[in-house]
Amino acid sequence: MEKSYGKLVTRNIATFDCSQYLHNIAVEMVESNHYNNGSYKLKETDGEMVNVWIADAHAEGNTEYAEFLRDALAKSAIIYTLVDILGGFEQELFEVVVY
Repeated sequence: MEKSYGKLVTRNIATFDCSQYLHNIAVEMVESNHYNNGSYKLKETDGEMVNVWIADAHAEGNTEYAEFLRDALAKSAIIYTLVDILGGFEQELFEVVVY
């Protein structure tokens, strides 16, 4: 009988400036690989857009947020935006970083 081995993959999931409730929803979505949950949806972001957000954050004096995003890019993390879709309109809530 042949033995089979699998690789345990550990992902770290980080959010910035959101409630614990929404953070937990985002974590559950990533861990279950279900990127739709009721009215919430995770959308993968474009790296160039993240650079725009970093520049905007610096211009607005929000250096903590800029460093959060810069660190995610430097570590080649996947960056999602959690959006709430109510009434056919998307409202961007916050970024979810998966390392």
